[in-house]
Amino acid sequence: MFHFALYTESMKEEWDRFAQQRGTVFHTTAFRRILLDSFGYSCKYHAVMDGQNRIRAIFPLVAGRNLGLKQAAVSLPFVNYTDICADSEEAFRFAIDSIARLKDQGGLDYIELRLKDQSLNDPVWNLNLQNHTFVLPLSDDEEKVLSLSSGSNRNHVRKVYKNDWFQASFDQAHLDAFYKVYVRRMKQLGSPAPDIRFFRNFFKCLPDNSFLLTVLDKQTGQVVGGMLLLTSPANSTLYYPYGANLIEYNGKYLNNFMYWEAVRFGIRSGMKHLDLGRSQTGSGTYKYKEQWGAVAQQLNYCVYDGGAGRHSAPDKEKLGFFIEMWKVTPGFVTDYVGKKLIKYLLP
Repeated sequence: MFHFALYTESMKEEWDRFAQQRGTVFHTTAFRRILLDSFGYSCKYHAVMDGQNRIRAIFPLVAGRNLGLKQAAVSLPFVNYTDICADSEEAFRFAIDSIARLKDQGGLDYIELRLKDQSLNDPVWNLNLQNHTFVLPLSDDEEKVLSLSSGSNRNHVRKVYKNDWFQASFDQAHLDAFYKVYVRRMKQLGSPAPDIRFFRNFFKCLPDNSFLLTVLDKQTGQVVGGMLLLTSPANSTLYYPYGANLIEYNGKYLNNFMYWEAVRFGIRSGMKHLDLGRSQTGSGTYKYKEQWGAVAQQLNYCVYDGGAGRHSAPDKEKLGFFIEMWKVTPGFVTDYVGKKLIKYLLP
């Protein structure tokens, strides 16, 4: 009844219609263009088709080499989770079986799926349960949303507005200034940053869904933090996938201001949920996001390597030495090397 087919441009219209009905902004072909144009990955997007050649499921994958020079396909790098879109359980199961076969057909060492609302109860898939995403329900009543927060978080939000330290902006002209903050913060965390063209590609390929929220110090006019926000009308969710701030402003509750401005923007945009992004269990960001009343949702990262048990994405513990080295390496080195290196992390 079903067969699977590699994505071609002739599928674009039907693919996007299916993604917009059943998926997220990350399932669209526009996000595919962002990944391919920014990092030069190979496209492994496939669709499950029925006997009338109608799309019944879509599973986006991109392939590239990881830090260990292994060939990997991931759904999707630079995305916290990408559930498989399917219109039936049968189409979903066929998609999973097809993805496993792609490993050998594509000469891949392993395939990694990043799922949220789906799971694979199959021992041939190795499961990583270290990550959660946090989803905050939104409503038209700002006070109702704020009431979900802890008492201390509510006080910090009110204090930062009372002191009038910051100004929020959605002017894309601040992208270069935001990028400098982002690169600086990523280095402090021991991570390379992509080239600025990655962020520019969002406004080029997803102009109706991409928004740059920046925070300006009212005294100096300097950009001191920011978020790239993505609206996903199909599931009424505002996503916060990338952002950073200058840590010297932590004492003025910059993060509280920035997160609350994202909440207000989500409400104005008619979104019903704000996805605050991925955090590892027990981490500092995990605890911070809990304060907002956001619900921690388990992410199921599944790796298939054909049963070899040798191939997987390197975790933070294995990369600990390199993370610490990155933090102390001069910026003129990491700024250049990071743009070349980031694609191999398949983050």
